[in-house]
Amino acid sequence: MTISFRINRILGDRPFAEVGDPVLAVDDEGRGLLAVAGTHVAVAGVYEFGSTAPVGVYGTEDLACRALLHARYPVHAVAFHPTLPLLAVGTGDYDGGYFFEGELLLLDVETGSATSLIEHELGRQVLGLEWLSEHELHVLMAPPDDWQDKDAWSEGHVAVVHRPDWRAAPPRSITGCDLAGPRIAAPRTDRREDARQTVSGLSTNWDPRRNVRAVEELSDGRIVATLDRIQLESWLPSGRRHWSVRDDDGGGRDIVIAADERSAWVGLVRPPWEERAQAVVRLALQDGAQLDHHTPVGPVSLVRCADGLPALAPAGRNGERSRLRIRRGSWIYFLEAVSAKGGQQPGLGGAWLAVADLGSIPVAERPRACRSAVRRRQRVPRSPALAPDAARRLAPDQPARSPAQDRGPDSLDRRRLVVAGSHRRPGPRGLARPAVVVDTTAPGAPGPHAHRRNPSGRGRGTA
Repeated sequence: MTISFRINRILGDRPFAEVGDPVLAVDDEGRGLLAVAGTHVAVAGVYEFGSTAPVGVYGTEDLACRALLHARYPVHAVAFHPTLPLLAVGTGDYDGGYFFEGELLLLDVETGSATSLIEHELGRQVLGLEWLSEHELHVLMAPPDDWQDKDAWSEGHVAVVHRPDWRAAPPRSITGCDLAGPRIAAPRTDRREDARQTVSGLSTNWDPRRNVRAVEELSDGRIVATLDRIQLESWLPSGRRHWSVRDDDGGGRDIVIAADERSAWVGLVRPPWEERAQAVVRLALQDGAQLDHHTPVGPVSLVRCADGLPALAPAGRNGERSRLRIRRGSWIYFLEAVSAKGGQQPGLGGAWLAVADLGSIPVAERPRACRSAVRRRQRVPRSPALAPDAARRLAPDQPARSPAQDRGPDSLDRRRLVVAGSHRRPGPRGLARPAVVVDTTAPGAPGPHAHRRNPSGRGRGTA
């Protein structure tokens, strides 16, 4: 079956919206083009899902985006080819312990296709690029690693790579011999301020747009959303932004709208390396004013129950992968790995299904934590699709309901099982198992189905 979608409106559209906060801007006056590289950010705001750095090519007359590239590493250099519609992009980063990794990318501005040129799997951190002619590209790179080499952070190697036709250069065709060259001083220059001034000079309407984490529509047509560095913002049906609440620490993540649509609870994001607790705030939907504030004792996810009221579900210890993002629910199910005696890794069957009761909600509509951290446990196979009757076996004190009752608008969502965990193999501390979501609450659903992330963490599988 084919489903057609139609775009009714685009909120937040403006020049350079594709690249977010710029870190580098280089123009080609002859062709009226401008290349802008954005900040290296987490995919969907979740670093466990990988990271990306956008590079956009824009026309300087209309500021329309001609081509867009998403690089794996932070961008340090871009250079337009003197005659061909090509943009060379140099990226890279330190791996945190030994290597300087990166890529040399070639973006075809006309087709939008990109080619990674360095042969080695880890590549090289490319710091500078300059076209010397139609056939020669000057490349400045960081050393391969910093083993017993403190100067590796301020010096680099230069090489001149020659190709008769750069548009026909095949992927991974630049070898280590091509990149061999003398070592010179290579200071790392921060060009973010210059980039911001360049884009601001071309468009007075520009301001950086970052990851949008949650979106809700109100009955009157208003749209509210949480973003990176924005707790919450509101858009009118006309497409004009009504108000925005800034948050320099991380921004909002989860939203629960009050039944009267006069306020919303927002779960905030805090950097994982900070010791202070994550906060949950209540904001007025009329103007964004803060009405209430709650600081849980530990990491939580803000969720909406079946009756529409907010609740705080305990978050796992494995970053954003164990955060819960559910619309409605009455019970929270999650897999927990139990360590074997002596601190050894448990076997493949060492996964437990745990149940947390959300409990009753105060009349004041403040989000409340679970009544008990773990209600019941039952050892289960490591990766089966969980059927709805599993929920009833684990919650025998709950009355059984017919399928028709479960599909009712006011029913408790006992047929949705949320299993939060990590993609990593369980270690001595009992890391959680792969995340699974089972949802059969939709009317007319064909039956139990589950979406399970592969143990490798590389994509999704369906059970």
